Amino acid sequence: FEARNPFGDGQAYFSKPVSARGPYAFALTEGKRDKPDQTPPLVSIASPTAGSRIAGNGFVLNGYAEDNEAISEVRLQLRLPSGRMIEQPASYRLATRSWRVSSGALPTDEIGKVTATIVAFDKALNRGEATIELNLIRDTAAPVMKVSSHVSGAEVPKGGFIIHGMIEDEALGSTLYVELSGGGMASGWKRFVDVDQDSGRWALVVAPEQSFDGTSLMLKLSARDASGNSSVQSLSLRPTDLFGMTWHALLRTSFGVSPKAYDEALKIGINTYLKAQLSPAAGHRDGYEQRQGAWQTSGTELSTEFLRRSVFSDHQLLEVMTWFWDNHFSTNYATHSNSDFEKSEQDAFRENAFGNFRTLLGLSARSPAMLYTLDGRLNRKGRLNENYARELLELHSMGVDGGYTQRDVEETARALTGWTVKDGGFYFSDVWHDFESKFVLGMAIPAGGGISDGELVLDRIASHSSTAQFICSKLSAFFVADNPPVSLVARCAGVFRENSGSVFQMRSVVSEIISSPEFLGEQYRQAKIKTPLEYVIGAVRNLDGEFQADDLGIEIYRQGMPLFRNPSPAGYSDAGRSWVTTGMLQSRARFSERLLRNAATADQTQFDMVPVLVSEGGVTAEGVVGRILERLLGPTFNRHHFDIAIGILTEDGSYPWWHGADDNEQRVRRLGRMLMNLPEYHYQ
Repeated sequence: FEARNPFGDGQAYFSKPVSARGPYAFALTEGKRDKPDQTPPLVSIASPTAGSRIAGNGFVLNGYAEDNEAISEVRLQLRLPSGRMIEQPASYRLATRSWRVSSGALPTDEIGKVTATIVAFDKALNRGEATIELNLIRDTAAPVMKVSSHVSGAEVPKGGFIIHGMIEDEALGSTLYVELSGGGMASGWKRFVDVDQDSGRWALVVAPEQSFDGTSLMLKLSARDASGNSSVQSLSLRPTDLFGMTWHALLRTSFGVSPKAYDEALKIGINTYLKAQLSPAAGHRDGYEQRQGAWQTSGTELSTEFLRRSVFSDHQLLEVMTWFWDNHFSTNYATHSNSDFEKSEQDAFRENAFGNFRTLLGLSARSPAMLYTLDGRLNRKGRLNENYARELLELHSMGVDGGYTQRDVEETARALTGWTVKDGGFYFSDVWHDFESKFVLGMAIPAGGGISDGELVLDRIASHSSTAQFICSKLSAFFVADNPPVSLVARCAGVFRENSGSVFQMRSVVSEIISSPEFLGEQYRQAKIKTPLEYVIGAVRNLDGEFQADDLGIEIYRQGMPLFRNPSPAGYSDAGRSWVTTGMLQSRARFSERLLRNAATADQTQFDMVPVLVSEGGVTAEGVVGRILERLLGPTFNRHHFDIAIGILTEDGSYPWWHGADDNEQRVRRLGRMLMNLPEYHYQ
């Protein structure tokens, strides 16, 4: 009700909204006008589109409703061809301003135009509506079932995987029922699978309790359209370890498995793929080089350029080995504050990553970064500094139990007197050098040798049997297990010694490791904890992030691994016990929140996850979950992981997924953040 100028003040006064018949008290208080909300809600229908064909089993509508105050109710009103009306309440989600409603079953004896009107009321009883017209048909043709991902007889993982395809039919509302048996399961299972109403696309996640055995999986897919017509298709699938082995090998020889690398390795075979990684093709313009022109700067963080290569380079094993040598011959930027020292050293390690160990040893010994880090530049006759000599023997070559003595340390230091830095580069000062005779590791060095004294010592160290054992033990721990198999280390050391004169010595050594049954077999899978470097870069590679600024280097620093700034000459540990603490796990959880936040700033790694997932068939909740699990856990995910993930995405079924919703990106990012904190994601 409106009362016009009841108090002589020229103002209109209003009652509360009247919503029922019967007596009504309209009391007025001067000065309290109670002007009602007269703005109607805004309503839209997102799915289905106008003109879509529907049939007897009905269909689902999705859309949005918003109001300047608050929505109180959303309802569907269907006018059938006969003029009869059907009305259904819709569910409304305030946080996303979205509604969803099922029409329920429709009469099978009517055909023609159906008018669907969505009506939204606000708390002031203002009404907003949106209308579309649909075609109710009598469908007599069976739906066409298409499986696009697999054919009968195809090989599949022993762990989780996705089958996807499409149902084509004359009307909306087809359903899919699947039955699975075999694969060593004690009993099979049966369930419905979501079908995207508009496109007919579907995705089925097949996930075992633990793993399938090698016996065939039998899959029966039954499609039924909205008129009750049906079609059936059956597949026989062969579980094999090929997928698990490929995923494992890529985890250990890269900074994280990208979908592109996984697909390529499966296509050509993991052994062929690894051989190619050991011999990077000259002139191949990889993902890193393709992006170089778009980067405005090299970043302000010392690690940015290296991390760009780690994320985008197709030569992942080369970058992994570059990091291995850089960490093995660990230097600390804080000792010299010259970024060019660290970058030039890293470039040299990359160029010689699969080269000769003696060459690598010499590059490190002459590196200004090393000469500053371990005080070699101060080592002179009469004022010996044994820091570098000791770490050269203990950390860089022979190992602490390698059989050298304190005298070997002193004599090595004497041989390296005069190795210093001048004008930003290596310089030998004969004034500082001790030209007297020396005796190192059983080798006599005559007087008067000069710079050759140090070179002879490096020759002796590189060829020592303890060096072969130590380097191979460290490489085997890096690629296979924190406590590597003794037999593997012994074979590796033999290859190291046999190829001591080869310019590609380390290629042969690494090849021996990554082609071994210990590396490729199942015993040591999921046995190593990811370092912060592997965890951070792995997530970006798994999810196809676009990284161009400095945020990843900062994130790795926050997790206790500042790159090129390690004060310990031993480098960062590769053993899991060094990285598993409550504080570090909390740090990783905070990182996942920042990495996949809903509103990333321009200087952060960017993700556009929904379009990528859609292109891979992820248009239903099950498809989205399957694709995210496949990206993060590969073929190792199981039923437990699937149940967790589908519960997160759909909020335990209370919030159905529909393709095209405004908040899909936020929901997928939340799912990614949660799955990055699964214990299994920290292992490789």
